[in-house]
Amino acid sequence: MAEHKHPRPNILYIFSDQHAARVLRCDGDPVAETPNLDTIAKDGIRFSRAYCPSPVCLPSRMSMLTGLCPAEQTCWTNDDILDSGRPTWLHGLGAAGYQPILIGRMHSLGPDQLRGYVSRPIGDHSPNWPGVARRSLGALQKTSGPFRESIETSGPGQSSYRVMDQDVVKACVAFLKDHASSQDKAPFCLTASFMLPHPPYVSDPDDFASMNGRVGAPKMPHPPNAEHPWIREWRKTKGIQHVVDADVLRARTSYYGLIRELDRNVGQLLATLDDTGLAQNTLVVYVSDHGDHIGERG
Repeated sequence: MAEHKHPRPNILYIFSDQHAARVLRCDGDPVAETPNLDTIAKDGIRFSRAYCPSPVCLPSRMSMLTGLCPAEQTCWTNDDILDSGRPTWLHGLGAAGYQPILIGRMHSLGPDQLRGYVSRPIGDHSPNWPGVARRSLGALQKTSGPFRESIETSGPGQSSYRVMDQDVVKACVAFLKDHASSQDKAPFCLTASFMLPHPPYVSDPDDFASMNGRVGAPKMPHPPNAEHPWIREWRKTKGIQHVVDADVLRARTSYYGLIRELDRNVGQLLATLDDTGLAQNTLVVYVSDHGDHIGERG
């Protein structure tokens, strides 16, 4: 086999959950504290007109893997299983000589928990099968979904999602250091997949305090007059037709705090690339599966 004239780059694919693209300083948000994500944007290319194909986690994530729209892969909801016969971009990288590693969340249901990755040291926070009981969040039960509880129980504190992300950071840093010190010079493809800023809207007390009083109310706090009947019924089912302004503001403040923590986690990965000398030959990509209204349009 002929040697490559130029060494193929490493790939660090950073994947977050439910980060609204507008909550970035580099996108013009004057309040968001995202210096590390801003650095990625400044040193590279920001795709300001890239859109996720679904506002729901699993179908959007499966589309990220396959490059297909939800209708093409028949994944519409968080309870659908992607056909394992569908190739992913990770299969393509494997065929090209990479060994794709996933640390953290993928949100894939069914028996295939790799989807082209060859190793996955840390798995999902949620179950891998549809129709089974969700893992308990304890006092934060129902706060990971769009229920009234997620707004009323928001604020400073701790959640298992934050703890999982801390473990993901540690494992990713260890992987990068091990690769840099090993004799294996083959390029790596590492997906660092975080839960944040997915609700619960419960952020580190210091992050909450830093954002408190700076995050304003939604610019469009009420739903449109011509709201679709299904959305009106959905809003009623979730119990969020009428929410106290103070609760909305606290949830929004905590969301900004979660993004502050996410950015800090990204900073640890970037610092490790610099410290190990891997930065010069590593392509860094940051994406999120979809955004969050955080109170806009009710």
